Amino acid sequence: MSKPAAKRMTATLRTVAVLLVAAAATAADSIAPRWDCPEPLAGRSTVHGRLLILPGVGNTQFHLAGFVAGAERQLPEFEVTVRPWGVPFLTIHNLRAYERNLATAASIAAEIAAWRRAHPDERFYLVGYSGGGGMATLITAALPDDVSIDRLILVAPAISPDYPLAAEVLPHVREFAVNYSSDRDLQVGWGTQTFGTLDRKNTASAGAVGFALSDERLLERRWSTADEPYGHAGNHLAYLNPRWQAAKLLPALDPAVTRAALETRWARTCEMHGQSS
Repeated sequence: MSKPAAKRMTATLRTVAVLLVAAAATAADSIAPRWDCPEPLAGRSTVHGRLLILPGVGNTQFHLAGFVAGAERQLPEFEVTVRPWGVPFLTIHNLRAYERNLATAASIAAEIAAWRRAHPDERFYLVGYSGGGGMATLITAALPDDVSIDRLILVAPAISPDYPLAAEVLPHVREFAVNYSSDRDLQVGWGTQTFGTLDRKNTASAGAVGFALSDERLLERRWSTADEPYGHAGNHLAYLNPRWQAAKLLPALDPAVTRAALETRWARTCEMHGQSS
């Protein structure tokens, strides 16, 4: 190819590239949705109690800072505590340390029982994220027969779907239990199939597929595209998005919200308005 022809081809390719970029930008602008999401119904509760939060298998606390801050604003009369249950950063080790996890669950259950007997009229909420959701399940199952918590909140729990909730867990929950799950969550789907759940089963966990149980005391909140405007794309880390937490997670900790009212809160969705220019 001659030099003049090569120059003409180069110029043509540059023009085409510019046009393609401009077209892509225009298309992106034309389809970008503008979401109008209802503001969370917020309120500072005057109810007294304790909120115990169990982190994921990494057993670090920094990633829960936003959730803790939101919970403290909403529950100013609660004692809010993050309780590590394993060795920091040893994720797979913590996930698979079955005997140690059972012993830790029994120890924490004994602490909760002592607190409950000293505070019989106050609220106790237990929240577990990922591996911590598995631990929260084991802890609740380990409570003495005469001890109950008020709410159990499981966020993507690494526990098997057929864990015996009806027999071992729900009898210890006064109000309701909530399970947040997503079939897009690889950590508690493929991850627990490969490395196992906290109850030592190689299966997609309840954090991915929900529990194999229908019980009025258990609320299943399965991820859907309606969560996307709140910043939750269905993956494991998206549960840490503060917008999603404010709209979908923190209402589960509102003492004034009943089981039915919580489902109504969840049903409030974002609306897409026109197209941005």
